[in-house]
Amino acid sequence: MRKRETEALVVGAGPVGMLAALALAERGVGVEIVDEEWRSAARSYALGLHGQTLELLDELDRSSDHSDGEGLVARLIERGHKLERIAFYDREEARAAVDLGSLRGDYPFLLVLPQKDLEDLLEERLERHGVRVEWNHRLAELEVGEGGPSRAVIERLGKESTGYSVATTVWVVEKRREVTARWVIGADGHRSRVRRALGVEFPALGEPELFAVFEVGARAGAAEELRVVLEDSRANVLWPLGPGRRRWSFQLDAAELDESRPDKSRLAVQVGRESYPFLSRESLERWLAERAPWFDAPVGEIAWSVAVQFERRLAASLGRDGVWLAGDAAHLGPPIGVHSMNRGLAEAMALAERMASGGESAGGPAFEDYERSVRSGWRGLLELAEGKGVEATAEADPWVVERAGRILSCLPASGDDLTQLAGQLGLKV
Repeated sequence: MRKRETEALVVGAGPVGMLAALALAERGVGVEIVDEEWRSAARSYALGLHGQTLELLDELDRSSDHSDGEGLVARLIERGHKLERIAFYDREEARAAVDLGSLRGDYPFLLVLPQKDLEDLLEERLERHGVRVEWNHRLAELEVGEGGPSRAVIERLGKESTGYSVATTVWVVEKRREVTARWVIGADGHRSRVRRALGVEFPALGEPELFAVFEVGARAGAAEELRVVLEDSRANVLWPLGPGRRRWSFQLDAAELDESRPDKSRLAVQVGRESYPFLSRESLERWLAERAPWFDAPVGEIAWSVAVQFERRLAASLGRDGVWLAGDAAHLGPPIGVHSMNRGLAEAMALAERMASGGESAGGPAFEDYERSVRSGWRGLLELAEGKGVEATAEADPWVVERAGRILSCLPASGDDLTQLAGQLGLKV
């Protein structure tokens, strides 16, 4: 095998991994980034950037030279769709709302855009630093260095056609190389190979949630409101994606999914290397009639539809000896507030800052603080979803109080911003 050395190796080229690599490169740290997929995500579920996330990206912009063009945040806003209001419905009507536009800060809104747009802009910015994402490259082995560099084996994958009467394409290992790195960031998702190399458990912290997701055309203009429909135990969401597009998500149980797919042999939808059940237009129309009868806008063509399961998990440890986890490799949570990706982006920045400082050991106080803050914040979010630590004022609507934890976990904010939004609903956190 060829052998190479680098200061930092980032495993996973989703938004979290790309931002980690970019933040390291812009701080002068030599970095390589690899991903098992063959390109960035064509379809994705994460699609919203919190105002606090945009402020973090703005800090990165301000610390960099952009004489050759606009900064990252300006280009994201140009591609995205701003939402300044979130409304909460029961089956029949609107019951409560929060105004994101009243938040302090430079970006008082939720910016909705496809994950691929974010990844494309991050990849383009990385290439300005001479860093190219190595697609079709997977982490095969990782030996965590104890007080020294870690050793990784990276495999380059390629497609090979096999078979005689019926041609079949399979992925094969074309080349292997060894990489020695002082720092490794595992941003390689919920099936993280980096986490497994660390020997870290990834326990479930609640029941999984199954959602049917439809991305559809819309004949009406761009809506400015995210709508969350709360039933007794289920949540349904209408995401405006900009002019001509919407996304509906319906929470299901397994029996409902089976009933909606009497023909189990129907084609699945491919997202990266994973397949998900296909859902029909008839299912969409039935769930709309049952769960959101107030929605009377024409439904356009279905661009894609899938059924996908979301889990709640938190890694037992976030790392050691220069190898650290971020994003979905470290935690999974409720999807509506888009917390896992946004918190993962903040973690990417935090790790890059600590690694670039250069004067600290691989597991010193700064990394111990990273571990404490991430775990504390994530546990707080999961407890909030259960209504723990929430108080209601006398002005709070009883409908809101009964669903306080569920509502707050849907809000795209944390810290002071979350406190302010909760106050609009007559809640204290």
